[in-house]
Amino acid sequence: MLQKRIKVDTANISLGMFVAQLDRSWLETPFIERGFVVSKVDQIELLRKFCRHVYVDVGRSAIAEKEILSAHQRSAEVRDPFTDTFILDRRALRANRAHRGMRGVVRFLQRLKPARRDEGESTVSTRDEAPAAAAAFGMACEHMREVLAGVKKGRQPNIENLKGAVIPMVDSVMRNPNALAWYGALRKREEGSFHYTMTTAIWALVLGRHLGFERHRLMDLAMGGLLLDIGNTKIPRLIGTKDGPLTAEEQEVMQMHVAYGIDIVKKTFALGEDVLDMVRCHHERHDGSGYPIGLAGKDIPIYGRIAGVIDCYDAIISKRPYSDPKGAYDAVREINSLAGTKFQSGVVEQFVQAIGMFPSGSLVELNTGEVAIVIEQNRRHRLRPNLLVILDKDKQPVRANKILRLSKVPGNGEHRKARWVVGGYDAGNFDIDPSDYFFGLKGTA
Repeated sequence: MLQKRIKVDTANISLGMFVAQLDRSWLETPFIERGFVVSKVDQIELLRKFCRHVYVDVGRSAIAEKEILSAHQRSAEVRDPFTDTFILDRRALRANRAHRGMRGVVRFLQRLKPARRDEGESTVSTRDEAPAAAAAFGMACEHMREVLAGVKKGRQPNIENLKGAVIPMVDSVMRNPNALAWYGALRKREEGSFHYTMTTAIWALVLGRHLGFERHRLMDLAMGGLLLDIGNTKIPRLIGTKDGPLTAEEQEVMQMHVAYGIDIVKKTFALGEDVLDMVRCHHERHDGSGYPIGLAGKDIPIYGRIAGVIDCYDAIISKRPYSDPKGAYDAVREINSLAGTKFQSGVVEQFVQAIGMFPSGSLVELNTGEVAIVIEQNRRHRLRPNLLVILDKDKQPVRANKILRLSKVPGNGEHRKARWVVGGYDAGNFDIDPSDYFFGLKGTA
């Protein structure tokens, strides 16, 4: 009987497909079987590592033909979530250039919207997710300490440790992105530079969730976030921790962390090209002023554009040897000021929508003079988050903390009960430690 085989890009492989043929010899891959049903995520990762596309046998697959056809139809195109376009996949684009001398193909279709509100709503409250978020963060830290220790000894990052770090964070952000975002920011402030690695993964996940990325793409985003600065393990400590501005020569050495990171990721078993794009392009800039290549505009791949924004935001709110951290509100304002120059406007817009103009965990002041902690974003009204009021108008602790849902009170300045945010504070202001309010949201109803 004639077998029906459908070509599918490995980016769109799913469980249940029977892979009958590769785009290269089986001998060039670690697969022992010459044809198999995809039954494990590890197999998908291997296929993406070694192949650009495969041929799926319809009759021997465990999923319906229409699902395979749908995967085939998606293989040539990738949505650009920050423009009005579908763009030809990089790998297909390279093939077209080789065979037909094309420079690029762009077809205007429709805008990719962020995840629909019903899809993007949290399934649990921030208060209920807080313990799980803290546990996920702690587990990820343990796995990443092992990864970094191994890299410093010349070993490649262990893929199992990376997945062990990423999976609980993905699960937590999918349930409620506010809790992990708040907890990550708290730990960064308490313990310093190590959590610079951890929180870039969190911001990537929060943005990816907002954009409606599928789970396997969220995994790639998180691993890319964790590995952005893996090349710093090869930078001399005296330069990496210098207390003060770097000289021109030291700056050149410091910039080598990108090349070191690319080399580490390329040699790492089962990491995909999207992860490599994040490491390679997180210092490229929209106006071409970045490094190491000086890419500009759409020449920076999608994951690279995401990496640039999250890395910059995280740097602004991090304590560095040569600068103090800024509060989350001021950091968002600074990122906004770079839209259209250093970063693509659409990326910045979606990032700010994802984390909020007043990010979870940040201190804000209300028009009444009261001070509150942002505990939850409001997806429908981005400037009207849910707050925990902790100081009264005289900046004295309130008798009983209460949750204020700004979307439920008037925003009109003429109304006596009107409330709105007028500005933000650094977490250290008023001797307030936001971590005191994290677990269980102490004192709330």
